[in-house]
Formats: sequence, C-alpha cells, structure tokens
Amino acid sequence: MDYNPLNDLDVMAKTVWAESRGEAVLGQQAVACVIKNRWLHPRWWSRHRDSIPDDTIAAVCRDPFQFSCWNPNDPNRSRLEGTKLLEDSAFKAIRRICEMVLCDELPDPTGGSDHYCTTKIAKYTGWARGRKPVSVIGRHSFYRIEL
Repeated sequence: MDYNPLNDLDVMAKTVWAESRGEAVLGQQAVACVIKNRWLHPRWWSRHRDSIPDDTIAAVCRDPFQFSCWNPNDPNRSRLEGTKLLEDSAFKAIRRICEMVLCDELPDPTGGSDHYCTTKIAKYTGWARGRKPVSVIGRHSFYRIEL
C-alpha cells in the first residue's frame, strides 16, 4: 500500500464514522479528538507495521487493535475499504467534523484523552478497568493514559 498524506483525513473520517456514527455530533467530535491527541503526541500507537509512515494520522488509526473497525474480522472493515462510503452524507458530515477538529475550530470535549471505549465494556477492558474516565460522552468513556 503506497502512503499518500492526503488520505490521512479520509482515514480519520472513516475511523470516526465506523467507531461513532451512532453517536451525536459531540460524540463523533470526541472520537476525532482522541485521534488528534494521539497524532500530536506520538507514542507506540503511531507506529504502524505496514507501509504507512510512523507518526501520521493514518498510522494512528490503522495501528493494529487500536481502533477495532480496522481489525480484519470487524464487520465495518469491508465498508471502510470501498469508495462508496466517500459519497455517504453521514460520512461527509463526519469528515467535516474531522477537518474542523484538525484545524482547531472545535474544542476537545475529552479533556485531552488518548483512549476511549464503550461504557458497557469499560469494566471488562483490561486497560480501562479501575480507571476513572476524564469524561463520558454518549456511549463512550474517555481516558487520558499516556499524554
């Protein structure tokens, strides 16, 4: 796969779409902010194992097992790889949210979080268990672990 930096925004928007399209705009904005926070503070989560350069938005989103929508067995995965999604009105709205987050036109409602998970599984998730979320927005709990 050849890396194209112009694809970073689309990869971010696809990730937000797959992870939070059922959330209100604030919840979608929050997931976009987690991606941005990870990109601005490179760590292990921005080291991709394929041809995507490290410390890019694409590497943050596509690092294995960080955003479940990119896992090979996730039902959203096939929808993310086609071009049909790019014409979807909900996707276009989420892409605009991502643009605004990257341009600092929207605040970070997560308090600088770099992780999140659904509220239903937080108590069962190893890294989230016992941690107090920075914020809860919609059906997601947001955490600041590494920043």
